[in-house]
Amino acid sequence: MNHITWALIGMVGYSLTTLLVKFATRGGQFSSFLVLAIACVITLTSTVCITLVRGDLQRLSARDLVSPSAWFAYATGIALTVAVTSLFRALSLGPASIVVPIYGMFIVGGAVLGVLFLHEPVTARKLAGIGFAAISILLLAKGT
Repeated sequence: MNHITWALIGMVGYSLTTLLVKFATRGGQFSSFLVLAIACVITLTSTVCITLVRGDLQRLSARDLVSPSAWFAYATGIALTVAVTSLFRALSLGPASIVVPIYGMFIVGGAVLGVLFLHEPVTARKLAGIGFAAISILLLAKGT
């Protein structure tokens, strides 16, 4: 499968995630943090299994754990923790129709960061896409 297929699968997964978080938290029995903890245990178990099946750990040495790639991986974990914890909490407090578009601004942020730090090419089409994405998200979230 190529990157487009994986991105589409991820989009469907994240779309379902927001709906399921709302269902899990709206009765008040489960907090957003408990739902996230359960989801993280499932995610951790799944990704460790995938890593084992792929043999990724067999190639890992102690030196790899202090490499630049490792430090970026640790920073990724921190950023993802902030992102997902904030999303789950926001979903437990407000309507998904407003929270999700605001959270969706990460699309614009990620595209801009890719251009600035990864030196990805800038085209008029990309700029228009980023602009339209920002405008659409702002229009969707304007219900606040």
